[in-house]
Amino acid sequence: MTLLAITSDAPSSGKTGIAAAIARHIAYTGRPVRLIRAISGEPNARSREDARWFSSLEFVPESSNVPIQLDQLPIPKPEELLIVEFNAGIISIPKADYIIFVNRGIPSLKPATEPSPEIVIATDVSTKEIPEKEIFDIPLITIQADRTLNGFSIKEAQDLLHAERIVQGDRSDSTTCDHLVIAPISSDAGQPYLERFDSKAVVVRYDKTDQHLAALASNPECLILTGGRQPSDYLFDAANARGVPVLLSRTDTENTVIALEGIFDNTQFQGERKLERMVSLLEGSTLFETLDLN
Repeated sequence: MTLLAITSDAPSSGKTGIAAAIARHIAYTGRPVRLIRAISGEPNARSREDARWFSSLEFVPESSNVPIQLDQLPIPKPEELLIVEFNAGIISIPKADYIIFVNRGIPSLKPATEPSPEIVIATDVSTKEIPEKEIFDIPLITIQADRTLNGFSIKEAQDLLHAERIVQGDRSDSTTCDHLVIAPISSDAGQPYLERFDSKAVVVRYDKTDQHLAALASNPECLILTGGRQPSDYLFDAANARGVPVLLSRTDTENTVIALEGIFDNTQFQGERKLERMVSLLEGSTLFETLDLN
């Protein structure tokens, strides 16, 4: 086994996460692995970011930090497993030992890949959909909809809102949030309510200092202030003390929330929490037994 190809006919299907999770699982067995973000044509922002993230992973130390053209794939070293993620829409796949086709939901049509994939992975599957073992005579592995896998990063929220990061905090840009929570009106009830949510971003108006403090006490990953004006100095002191990043949105609370409504639908796969979750889900499936990569 030298080359594993992971492809899809649509973006945001889960290729990047599955590629990284397989790479980590195999690397932890002691086998050298390299992750490649392959493209055909010009790279885009997403493919560049995927390649940068692949290169930052400690278990694939020789992975390229830039996308590589499909016809310029490196030759694997002896015993090395090369895992190649292909751009959405690529249907002509070079010779590979295994091809995995990834689809968001159970596909209704046979994957348009050439040659045919050995395994189909259906991601973000509803609990109403009945998991099957095969589809089109191809082994099928399903991954149900999951808050952690669909969580948004601090940078994605900042970019979507065109927000200013007024407190840097100690979380990285790729730190993810599973929940988007609006702070309640009362600060007394705020902390108990907010503590019900793990890994969250809390939205609260810039001038509600008591709610800022209640939100920070509930240990959020990020605080999003609305209204476009600078908050009290108490907020800066408290946020810096707890290491919580603070974003300042230019719009009011209603429009900020409206802007963030679709953020879970098109998140990029990055961050340790997402990777840990994907590895756990794949290790609980039959994928590695089916691939026999060890």
